[in-house]
Amino acid sequence: LGMGKHKQTDAVTTHWFDLEMNSLDLGFKEGEKINLFELILPTGSCPYVYAWDGSKYRFVSDILGASPLGLPVAEGKYIDADPDELVWLGNGDVFKPRGSNYTVQITEELREVLYLDQAALVYVDHPAGTTAHSTSKLLPRGPYPPHQIKVHARPVSLVKATRNDGLDVTELLQSGDRRMVSPVALRPPQYRGLAEPYSVTLDFGPLPASNTRVLALTGWLRFGGGMANIAGSHNPEFPFPFPQLEAELPNGEWKLIAVTVGAPAGKTKTIIVELGGKLPEGTRRLRVSTAFEIHWDQAQLFEEEITQGVVMGELLPMHTDLHWRGFSRFEDLPASLPLTPNYALIDQKPSWTLAVNGWCTRYGPVDELVAGRDNALAMVNGGDELTLEFPASTLPPIAPGMIRDFFLKTTGWDKDADFHCVTGWQLDPIPWLDMNYQTYGHAARPAMTNDAWMAKYNRRWVGPFTFDRQVARRK
Repeated sequence: LGMGKHKQTDAVTTHWFDLEMNSLDLGFKEGEKINLFELILPTGSCPYVYAWDGSKYRFVSDILGASPLGLPVAEGKYIDADPDELVWLGNGDVFKPRGSNYTVQITEELREVLYLDQAALVYVDHPAGTTAHSTSKLLPRGPYPPHQIKVHARPVSLVKATRNDGLDVTELLQSGDRRMVSPVALRPPQYRGLAEPYSVTLDFGPLPASNTRVLALTGWLRFGGGMANIAGSHNPEFPFPFPQLEAELPNGEWKLIAVTVGAPAGKTKTIIVELGGKLPEGTRRLRVSTAFEIHWDQAQLFEEEITQGVVMGELLPMHTDLHWRGFSRFEDLPASLPLTPNYALIDQKPSWTLAVNGWCTRYGPVDELVAGRDNALAMVNGGDELTLEFPASTLPPIAPGMIRDFFLKTTGWDKDADFHCVTGWQLDPIPWLDMNYQTYGHAARPAMTNDAWMAKYNRRWVGPFTFDRQVARRK
């Protein structure tokens, strides 16, 4: 940096593209070297979900990670969003009524905006000893299958698991205990979310042919974002990053199985891979390979899917409230664990300067906007929180010998203010169901019969820059 006639600076302030300024109170002399550190902070990912556990709001996961708007995978090519998702909230031990209602908080705490079309609470009663799973996951391409909840029985114990560098990871994958199996090596930081190809070999003992066998993998994926996707697309030597599944034949050879494994859509979630009729005769072991930065927590195999005796139902929120909250601070956790917000620790100011600007949903009730999958959207910007309350009294009693799990059902999209995202700096254009994601930002939103919601609700201007906002929170 040229200093002209000056021999010493009094102070140095660094203006990053979209982060808050860094200041050095101490100057430096001519010819002296100093280090200016660019903070690696989360700016875009997905909305967060918290659920009341009886004493506090527990962080659950993120939602709609498979539904980004205008996010490029290469120059001029964009992700085809899958706007529906079912996310496990827990069972009755960790998800309890707050007063007379089950309460869920959906927050936008990053440099992005959520377009929420639908939100509902799904309950599943199933026999003790069985496990309920969502079929939602991140897939490499559409068309996307319907999102369902399936109940699986007769689990098979994991005998041994080995990472491709020879590390025995059996104990790490036998239970969901947040002790992760991580990639052997990551790509450089500009390729965030990508790893050097690595695999985990799973031994469940003999694997005779079965029409109902299901592999359940629990883990989390670090999203790269637009910058990393564009950077990765410029390197033709990078392998296809999505997980693939292979079977070891009796002769020791490995054969690719014709299944779409998919990936966890963001923070820790379980994905299932249906193997019925897909395994070669005499399969000895399974091998999961990927070039994504996926950290695996648990690997399970189930012999059977059951439907008899399973009871499912759905509740719409009886009360909703959109309001300002702020930005959670993050837990100090190892790099093998996903970035985890602490609901009790809040800052009113974000760590970035840009916001997705436009006319967002006014604060207050948004019941009719999230009641159905109908293109009427609640638009939640950075720092906002949406409270959803579901009436516990309308649930039927749990039958003897049954357990109850809860899932959050959502439809919507999320857009990051990433430089590479189409119109990432502005809220418009508003998305709609069955749109062509390759032409987003260039095609007009068609007129719909229920468009009156826009004039009624879109009355709060946000952006383009974020400031301190001190607004009373709803208790």
